[in-house]
Amino acid sequence: MSTTEIKLYDFFRKDLKLDDSRAKVFAEVLFESIENQTNKTATEYKSIFKEDMLKLDIKIADTKSEMIKWFFAFFVSLMLMILGLYATILLK
Repeated sequence: MSTTEIKLYDFFRKDLKLDDSRAKVFAEVLFESIENQTNKTATEYKSIFKEDMLKLDIKIADTKSEMIKWFFAFFVSLMLMILGLYATILLK
C-alpha cells in the first residue's frame, strides 16, 4: 500500500467508522479507480501530442522546401547582379 492508500484507509476506518476489511477494500478500489482514470487521461494526452508532433513535422518539411526555393532564387539573382557588374566594367 502506498501512503495515499494508507491515509485513505485510516480516514475510512476512523472517521467513517468502517471495519478494517471494508475500509481496506474501499481504499484500494478508490485508489485503483483514480489511478486508472489518470492513466487514461495521460494516454489521451500522449495521442494528442503525437498528432500535434506529426503536424509540426509536416509544417517543418514544407517550410524547409520553401526556404530552399527562396535561397536558390536569391542565389540566382545575386549571380545575375554580379555578372551584370562584371559586364558593365568590361564593356566600358
